[in-house]
Amino acid sequence: MDDTEVWHVRDGELVGDRPDSWVYVWRLPDSPDPRANILYVGTTGMTPALRSWLHLHSKDKEVGRVRKRFPKIDTEAADIYAFPVPAGMSRPQVKHALVHALADAGLLAPEYVGPPLEGTSHASDAVASYVAEVVAQLT
Repeated sequence: MDDTEVWHVRDGELVGDRPDSWVYVWRLPDSPDPRANILYVGTTGMTPALRSWLHLHSKDKEVGRVRKRFPKIDTEAADIYAFPVPAGMSRPQVKHALVHALADAGLLAPEYVGPPLEGTSHASDAVASYVAEVVAQLT
C-alpha cells in the first residue's frame, strides 16, 4: 500500500511533525443573513473531521464547545470549511487574524460562539496574506 502512514509514539507522545495543521470555519447555511453566517472559527493539529466530531460529541465542555455553546446545532444545519495552514505558520496567530478579518468583513453571525474578538490583529505579512486568501474563499 502506497498510502500507509506510520506514526511513532514514544514516552506517551507522538514523535516528529504533527500530521496536520488546519484552520476551519463553521457556517450556518440557513442563516437569515447569508453573509453574516460564521458560527465558529478554530484551528487544529488533527484532521478537521475528527476535530469537528469532537466539537459535537465530547462530554468535556471545552473539547465539545460548539454543541455546548450552540445547542441549536441539534436542529440547525452547519457546513464546515477547512483550510490547511502552511508549514511554519502559527495556528493561534492565523486564528486570531482570521477572526478579526471575518469580523471586519461583517461575516460573523449574531450567534457566533467562536474565540472572542480580542485586541487588534498584528499579523505578519505571511499570515495576513494567507488569511486574505481564506476570507476570499469564504465570500
